[in-house]
Amino acid sequence: MNIWLIQTGEPLPIDNSIKKMRTAILADKLVERGHSVLWWASAFDHFKKKWIFKKDTQFEIQKNYKIFALKGIGYKKNLSLSRYIDHRIIAWKFKRQASVIPKPDVIVASMPPHDLAYQAVMFAKKNNIPVLVDIRDPWPDIFLEHIPKPLQGIARKLLVIDFQMIRKTMQMADGLIAVTNTFLEWGLKYATREKTLTDKILPIGYKRQKTLNDSKTAKFTHLIEELKDKFIIFFVGTMSRKYHNPSILLEVAEKLKNENIHFVIAGTGELFDELKIASKNLNNVTLTGWLNHDEIEFWLKHAKVGVCPVARNASLLTNKSYAYLSAGLPVISAFQGDLKEIIEKYQIGFYYPPNDVEALTDFIKKLYNDKALYAKMSENARKLFDEMFDADKIYEEYVKHIETVYKRHKEWATMK
Repeated sequence: MNIWLIQTGEPLPIDNSIKKMRTAILADKLVERGHSVLWWASAFDHFKKKWIFKKDTQFEIQKNYKIFALKGIGYKKNLSLSRYIDHRIIAWKFKRQASVIPKPDVIVASMPPHDLAYQAVMFAKKNNIPVLVDIRDPWPDIFLEHIPKPLQGIARKLLVIDFQMIRKTMQMADGLIAVTNTFLEWGLKYATREKTLTDKILPIGYKRQKTLNDSKTAKFTHLIEELKDKFIIFFVGTMSRKYHNPSILLEVAEKLKNENIHFVIAGTGELFDELKIASKNLNNVTLTGWLNHDEIEFWLKHAKVGVCPVARNASLLTNKSYAYLSAGLPVISAFQGDLKEIIEKYQIGFYYPPNDVEALTDFIKKLYNDKALYAKMSENARKLFDEMFDADKIYEEYVKHIETVYKRHKEWATMK
């Protein structure tokens, strides 16, 4: 099959230091199964906020695997008008370019962004191509969460076209893929139908790295020697004020400064400089900056606990939780919804209310002091990952689902 994957927010696999995410892993699996892939992407790096290419660029990763990177205007902040415009431009460019190149057998359109997913579904329906929508975030609903409640009604009216887009996208897709049950239910609500065989929950998961490249982790060799007897609490992610906000860890570190506990905060984002200054007098805190995949694996190997802090009520199953589980790290999280349910159901860690410094401190101390509890939760975490969140298993299942949807579409077409 010739398959189009549509996703603009992931790192492109243009060098070996890039940590492959959902679309990149899926593309690899599809090519391994003998399919051809064209990945429609952005020429702008969402994480590093810089240009990968200065113009629309199509290039080959390997045989039967190409990427078409479309150029928008870029943006400095995730929540911004410039990002909204950037995505609109890319959606318009996709519509224009898709009509002049050979058509695919199947389309898998990720959302966000919702406007690009909409254009993909409209193109698919016009050309009788089966299309799956991969729901990773509930756009545009999530926009309203950033607006004061008294103004949300006005905002919804201003975004009326966006809500019409998402409704049509969900209703006209041949199937919905979602990273969590909550997101699938959200999509089905817009689709105004019950779940069918073409709808599926496929978590993002995490791809374990079988071997580490020592040359890529050498800068941490001396540091890990200093920390070899420490109980390491690990955070990795893009630091933001409203969601993945690790500021609370500095308050906890202050409380635990006389314990044999060390906090490693990895990643960059809008809070990095602020945290760097705030942590300068805390000897039990290390800010690493951005990490490549080998470096993430390095710290997962040496850490004891993974944390998922958030500064507000939010129901996300964050990518970092899969990474923590892959290394058998108990997870302490402030996220509600699916992640809270999983933590409590499988006893892989603890939930604490957002911004509750005392609760987070107590749970860290509990895992530090109770070796039997720690061992049990670590074992549960590793077992859960192997059963539910191993990317190799998830994306093999994803490929089979795409093949099944295509087969059913062909059978249905011949019956007409």
